[in-house]
Amino acid sequence: MKFTVNRDALAEKLQTVLSVVSTRTTLPILGNILISADSEQLELAATDLDLSVLCKIPAKVTKAGTTTIPARTFAEMVRELPDEDVAVNVTGNRMEIKTGRGVYKISGMPAEEFPKLPSVPETGENLIPGDQLKSMVQRTTYAASVDPTRPALNGILWQSNGEGMSMVATDGHRLARVRVSENRLAGHEGDVIIPPKALSLVIKILGEEETDIGVTLGEKNIMFHVGDTVVTSRLIEGPYPNYQQVIPSSNDKQLTVDAATLMAGVRRVAVLSNSLTHQVRFYLSNDKLELSAANQDIGGEAKESLPCQYKGDDLEVGYNANYILDMLKNYEDGDVTFELATSVSAGVVHSAKEDQKDDYLCLIMPLRLAE
Repeated sequence: MKFTVNRDALAEKLQTVLSVVSTRTTLPILGNILISADSEQLELAATDLDLSVLCKIPAKVTKAGTTTIPARTFAEMVRELPDEDVAVNVTGNRMEIKTGRGVYKISGMPAEEFPKLPSVPETGENLIPGDQLKSMVQRTTYAASVDPTRPALNGILWQSNGEGMSMVATDGHRLARVRVSENRLAGHEGDVIIPPKALSLVIKILGEEETDIGVTLGEKNIMFHVGDTVVTSRLIEGPYPNYQQVIPSSNDKQLTVDAATLMAGVRRVAVLSNSLTHQVRFYLSNDKLELSAANQDIGGEAKESLPCQYKGDDLEVGYNANYILDMLKNYEDGDVTFELATSVSAGVVHSAKEDQKDDYLCLIMPLRLAE
């Protein structure tokens, strides 16, 4: 195999494939990337057996071939090379890299040992606006569980039907659901559960580009086309719990407050919250919200009053400050409404704008108030 490729383009794509290269594995080959040269392009691929990435780069190929090279060593080497075209020659499993000033050699492993990349039918691809998918992912992934004993909750539920599509994530303490009505996965009605790592990688590759993302669903895998990069992920086996059963519909107390103001207040008060629970208390009375926190280990206390709209019986409820902040950062501006019932029941949070309240909904469980 012999080719010449632009150093910057190669370095950029290497950083992308490194995202799925295993750092700890019993299979040494998974620490390598698969390099294939053919026609006028170079392909770089990596996999951890659950998630795979394949990138294409324009190159001047004088001899086609394939090999695998230690990923991190190769990426570090390319990153340090001068800004000029890189000439690569592979004989057997030995790679030689030439630049204007030096020659570098590295040994790889046979391409035959590299796992076969998963295949997904090329038919039935759906195009979804990148900014829309990005918004859905960012508004849900933070709520996914990391408990290995509940694998379904480790993923993001992606639902599609004739009315649109939605994404849901929950860890049992909080839940986030986002809906869009103008797009859906054509030809697919039902649920799939996707690992957050795959969705986060797709969004990372997308960056700030305004382009469509191709989505193809297979029986056990899902494939994303982002420009000249393909991300393929194994789907998580379900079923996903019936999350709709836990969303209360009869909470009779409503707190409406500016999201940015509440976020700043919680962040300040949380500095002096308990280091384990991160509990911040919300005390609600007539058009008044008082935030407070205490940390007996350092003798710290904090209290702050914020303007709000609240009518109803006085209520005191405690929340994990980190959960509140994770949720509020997804409301870019304007007011949010908390629908509450008691100090021990789940609260529902949504935009205060009537035409947006169903677009993005969050549920958060309170903490038991410490005496």
